[in-house]
Formats: sequence, structure tokens, C-alpha cells
Amino acid sequence: MKTLKEQLEDRLKTVEDAYNETGRPKIDFSVYPEDMRKHEEADYTAKIIVEAARKIEKENNPEEIDWGNFSQPKWYPWFIMSPSGFAFYGSLYDRSIACAGSGSRLRVLNEETSDYIGKTFLDVWKDVQLG
Repeated sequence: MKTLKEQLEDRLKTVEDAYNETGRPKIDFSVYPEDMRKHEEADYTAKIIVEAARKIEKENNPEEIDWGNFSQPKWYPWFIMSPSGFAFYGSLYDRSIACAGSGSRLRVLNEETSDYIGKTFLDVWKDVQLG
């Protein structure tokens, strides 16, 4: 049986793969003003990526994110923004705390999953933060 990382690498290489995993529709973001469009599309795409990653996680461990369980870590990718660029820093976790701006919907239950989606989809996360 393949490891979680191997499954992520096989099934979640592209944004298109994420849409296929979730069955979510692509949305026309042209209704947004041009200066807001990039961020709104990236935010939706990040949700699709996390949903696809959680689907793969659940196949390995069916545990659900339990916001009432303070002791359950919820992982998310963290980034460094500096004049020299935007880069994946690492994965962090909170218990049942969703800090403003950290997007509780964008959490996974495994550090390995968080690392993978943070590194693989860096451009999407950059547009979420800077778009």
C-alpha cells in the first residue's frame, strides 16, 4: 500500500487534479473587479486543494477535523514574504484556535499533507496572500 505522501504525489500534482478529486466546479471569476479577481480565484482554488488533500488523508485515516477537540492539531502551510520573494516556510498547527486570517477551512490533520500542499501549490498560496 502506498504511503500518504505517495498518494498525494500521485493524485494531487496539479490544480486540475484537485478539481477532479473533489468534483467541484470551476467558477467564472470575471464578475469580480479586475484588481480583486486574482485573490478571489486563488482563495477558491486553495479551498479545493485542501478539500482534495483531506479526501486523500481520510482514505488513510478517517479522522475528521473536530473543532470541539482542543487537543487535536490542525495543520496549515506557513510562508515567508520578503523583498527577496515568497517561499514556503514550513507547516504549523493550532489546536482549536482559528486565528484571524489563518483560514480555518484551510487546515489538514497531517503535517506531511500540509508540507506537500504548501510546497506543491506555492503560486496559489502566494496569490491568496498577495493577490
